[in-house]
Amino acid sequence: MTTAAHHAARKNVIIAVLLACAGYGLFNLGDAGLKMLAGRLHFSQIMLTLSGMVICFMAAYGWFKEGKKAFSTKKPKLMFFRAFLSQITGICNILAFPHVHLTTFYTLVFTAPLWVGLLSSYFLKDKIDSRRLGVILFGFAVILFIFRPGGELLNVWSFLVLLSALAYACQMVLVRHIGSGESRPFMFMGGSVMSMAIALPFIFTHYLPPTPYEWGLFLMMAVTGSIGLLCISYAFQEAPSASVVAPYHYTQIIWGALLGYYIFEEKPGVEVMIGAVLIILAGLYLIHRETRQAALKPVEAGV
Repeated sequence: MTTAAHHAARKNVIIAVLLACAGYGLFNLGDAGLKMLAGRLHFSQIMLTLSGMVICFMAAYGWFKEGKKAFSTKKPKLMFFRAFLSQITGICNILAFPHVHLTTFYTLVFTAPLWVGLLSSYFLKDKIDSRRLGVILFGFAVILFIFRPGGELLNVWSFLVLLSALAYACQMVLVRHIGSGESRPFMFMGGSVMSMAIALPFIFTHYLPPTPYEWGLFLMMAVTGSIGLLCISYAFQEAPSASVVAPYHYTQIIWGALLGYYIFEEKPGVEVMIGAVLIILAGLYLIHRETRQAALKPVEAGV
């Protein structure tokens, strides 16, 4: 590789990393806005408003990027099931957000790679060696330590976040099963349409007129979510491999701790912080193992 090519490749990696960190940081801002809204507004009103914004953005983005393909699917049953799982994730998060610290929330959310490892081995028949199984079990042991019986963090809201992480992991496994041929904008629009269908029966009895401040939060969430999604998409496109960008997902724990402290005056306990670090290390190891195995597959196939 020439010097110019080396610098260009290095520049692409730096840009990808910065975009990933910015994207995940924007997602954190959206989560902070959701936490504020969920304290006063019913989940149906939040779902209906945000879903409408997502549909508008994804329809425009999908038409620009994919044309008519963005509004059709070849696997409607799998898409429907994926949309159903996204409802579990969304409703659990909205209900739990007012009652859990942001740092605690992200610590529990980061169990998703552990769930993905187990679910992939069962449903997709991915091989899971003893080391990966050991790391997965270690991660769940950390969660048991943090939320042990009798601890103040052991409550229904923590279980809702865990259920959300499990449902999200199921979505990831299902998306892998669906494959890359389907439209991603259609996936998001399909989930949003189902969200609106679920929210409509409740909205008439639980609607509260949003204040100008709350409308500002809705707008902020739509903008940060849209830009964050684009940042993450471009980061994965610019990076030489997904493994370069994937570990920076864990920067959300840093953003979450800072936002929780400065906006909500939350002070995470030592147990949660230690647990967060251990969960992150477990997730990074799983990413490393998966990347290494993916790199070895072409070599093994050629033997």
